[in-house]
Amino acid sequence: MALRTYQYGELLGVALILGSVATQMFYLDPLRREIDWRLVAFNIQQSGQVQAQATFDNRIALLNALKAPAEEIVAAEAEKKRIVGKYQTADANVSDYLIDKEQVENYIQWIVLGLFGVGTLLTGIGRAVEMAAQKHLRE
Repeated sequence: MALRTYQYGELLGVALILGSVATQMFYLDPLRREIDWRLVAFNIQQSGQVQAQATFDNRIALLNALKAPAEEIVAAEAEKKRIVGKYQTADANVSDYLIDKEQVENYIQWIVLGLFGVGTLLTGIGRAVEMAAQKHLRE
């Protein structure tokens, strides 16, 4: 049994649909989850940064109010800079990752949509041609 041209097109359409679904399932969905997890981590880091900054500001204000020795105040300010600096580095790392991956994700989503559309179109045309051919054989 030899396949006709429209049947090859239909098979190609089904393969494109399956490829687009597989790309969505095995690449885009995990990438989206990873981006979401990193966004949650980023939000938690932002919260932690605000809390750490407020805590150190309160500590420094308290040390100033109690007229603590200058070296204690300087040490508290140095510790504040060190802690807040760690948060800012982490923030930059997360934002760089998200900026890099977001563009890739957008391109791949357009490719998946294109593959799905072309695959569906080819499959539909193959079905329509086959139905027309069977109708023509019956007449």
